[in-house]
Amino acid sequence: MSEMKLITFDPLDSLFFREAKPFNASEGGFLDSQFPPPAQTLSGAVRTEIGEANRIDWADKQKVEELVGATGDDPKPLVFAGPYLLKDGQRLYPIPLNLLYKGWVRLVPSDSKFITDMGERQLPTPEKSIEGAKPIEGGWLDASNMQKVLNGSLPDSFIAADEIFVREPRVGIGRDNQKSVVNEGLLYFTRHLRFKEGITLGMGVGGVEKLPNGGIIRLGGEGRIACMAVDEMPAALTAPILSGQEKGLILTLLTHGDFGGKGEPDWNIVHPKLKLVSACIGKPVREGGWDYTANNGNEGKGAPKPLKSLVPAGSCYFLEVTTGDNLMNVIKQLYDTRKHIGQRNKFGYGEIAVGLWK
Repeated sequence: MSEMKLITFDPLDSLFFREAKPFNASEGGFLDSQFPPPAQTLSGAVRTEIGEANRIDWADKQKVEELVGATGDDPKPLVFAGPYLLKDGQRLYPIPLNLLYKGWVRLVPSDSKFITDMGERQLPTPEKSIEGAKPIEGGWLDASNMQKVLNGSLPDSFIAADEIFVREPRVGIGRDNQKSVVNEGLLYFTRHLRFKEGITLGMGVGGVEKLPNGGIIRLGGEGRIACMAVDEMPAALTAPILSGQEKGLILTLLTHGDFGGKGEPDWNIVHPKLKLVSACIGKPVREGGWDYTANNGNEGKGAPKPLKSLVPAGSCYFLEVTTGDNLMNVIKQLYDTRKHIGQRNKFGYGEIAVGLWK
């Protein structure tokens, strides 16, 4: 397999990654933009550009399958990682949801056990009481601060959402192109994202020899313009350093996780020696999309994909190592063999970082 490369997207205009909500008349008429964007949106753009770079005949289904995969849900032989957010070329990481801010305080499993929809668990509780402490919505950490968190320390600083982009409301109208007139009453409202200087998106891709050289690409809803380039993958986070005072490990999602609509993966598949104690999980991310291969009598135009509920990036799980193994061995095995968990790993879903629970 070819070495994985990073495809970066530098927007020249606002971007719009529509949320998975109806957008028909009498159904609200407002759509916000998802962020981070869906992995399949960016991977779909990359697959198209790979096909064009290799001068593929899109009518030759066998050649298309050999190069970029059979369908929208099967990228084989390609493998993706991401989506990534980069600031001045350096990767950023979502703030783990077990960190609250107003002087920084951590959530840790309580001593008492409660019955939850995930079974008997120790609910997360603050290590100390700080009035007004709460999660930082849309906040990010650079690599050095994320590494501190994985080692069991607190970050020195973070990057707020308003340092990444501003939201721009837009108003549109329905048109009758046959008559060149406006359809009365058909107003719609969207909210785009305009990135700050130095902010780009990235998607890792491997499994193909010839990549696009770069250039201009249409990205996301409404086909907004971005510059595409090929770069080296960002350096990976390193395994945490044990001090001997650990109670277990904290597994943090760096990209949204697809666990079949559940709030956690099958831990026997992740690692048979791990036991879930507690979790800090964000609001589910609803993901839809369009299946161009579906045949529903819509003149060959496809059909909407079934909605999926994803566990958002930043969610974290407190795990104990059961008898028969030690913490260091489990962490090494996770870093060596288990970079992603859950479903659709080849699209980048479920990327993990392993930290220490002290």
